[in-house]
Amino acid sequence: MSNGLSREFLARGDVHPRAWPGGRSELRAECLIEGSEPRIEATVRFAQTVARHVVDVDGNPVEELVAAGRRHRGGEELEEHEVKLDSLPNRTAEIRTPGSRRAELREKGAPAGSLVWSWEPLHGTVEGWIEELGPGLRQVRVEIANRLEYDCEDGEGARRRALHATHLLLHSPDGAFVSLANPPTRLRKQAADCHNEGLWPIPVGEAGDRRTVLAAPIRLEDYSRIDAAAPLGLAA
Repeated sequence: MSNGLSREFLARGDVHPRAWPGGRSELRAECLIEGSEPRIEATVRFAQTVARHVVDVDGNPVEELVAAGRRHRGGEELEEHEVKLDSLPNRTAEIRTPGSRRAELREKGAPAGSLVWSWEPLHGTVEGWIEELGPGLRQVRVEIANRLEYDCEDGEGARRRALHATHLLLHSPDGAFVSLANPPTRLRKQAADCHNEGLWPIPVGEAGDRRTVLAAPIRLEDYSRIDAAAPLGLAA
């Protein structure tokens, strides 16, 4: 995935704690698949904000610190997560308790300070269903939800409890997904009935290959030239 596309993903695809004003707490992707009892696996990728702090050798917070010729500054990073459903229908959750980790900095062999990373709790769920619409045709639905509650007095903490750049990959080794943008005439009504919220499914890979769908938080054309299997490419 190119850096430019990563920036577009970062600008959207946020799944906020519930009751967060002006933002979604759930995403939904629906699409069609043809085949006789096709196997389907789902992979959800997203990022969480992690705060990075710099402290001196006495443990006092500082804006920056130079150690071993390298300048270290406080700020934020994005840590990637991946959640998989090996088959549908299925449900799973990604739960992370708040915490921190520390890395010691040294100058000429002596302690010079530390970098400290800290993160807020995380609780997201992924649920997937398959509904048979007729012989050889099914509708696939995947919902991604943030199960944390928004604390109206802690907007910054709520942002750090969000799922960022959220997107979904669906893969079937023996089924054929249907383009929602360009469905065959016989499936136009069923394609129009698919309800998507915050995600837009497209087939990806080689043109004509219908085994994999990317549901992205930005609108893309079918078979856009991206590496759907690549990580977000977020700088640490």
